[in-house]
Amino acid sequence: MIAALSQIIRRFQGDQGGAALVEVALVAPFMLLLSAGVFEFSNILNTRLLLLAGVEDAARYMARCNDSNWNNCITVGTNLAVNGAVTGGSARVLGWTTAQITVTTTSTPAIDPATGTELYLSNTSNVNVVEVSTSYPYSNLGLWGYLGFGALTLTVSHQERVFGW
Repeated sequence: MIAALSQIIRRFQGDQGGAALVEVALVAPFMLLLSAGVFEFSNILNTRLLLLAGVEDAARYMARCNDSNWNNCITVGTNLAVNGAVTGGSARVLGWTTAQITVTTTSTPAIDPATGTELYLSNTSNVNVVEVSTSYPYSNLGLWGYLGFGALTLTVSHQERVFGW
């Protein structure tokens, strides 16, 4: 039995005919998994960048808004963030709504009292700052979901000094 097995092994010892096929059969599944992971990660990164662009646009608009009614500035700014236009527009990210956007305003010291560092160039002791932030649940993880990764929430924010009030 061992002699017969030894003879079969010796017969294939110098044969290279199927080596490439075996190598491809071993490596191909890993390469496909790696490619699918890269594609999904790029979709996640693209979504995050779209969210960030929207939040930055909204914060810049609200920082320079001259409307006497601040609620109008918030309404227009959140629509600008989500749809890329002051009125109408099309959604930057599928499923992202104006209700997921948070707008906060704060009066911030122009000079850091702890270090004396000038944070904002101002002739007043305080400046108004608007912060626009959002959290977006990224639910379609594709292949990553099958690998056991849970739900992903993308969170972005942006601050601007207010000039328009």
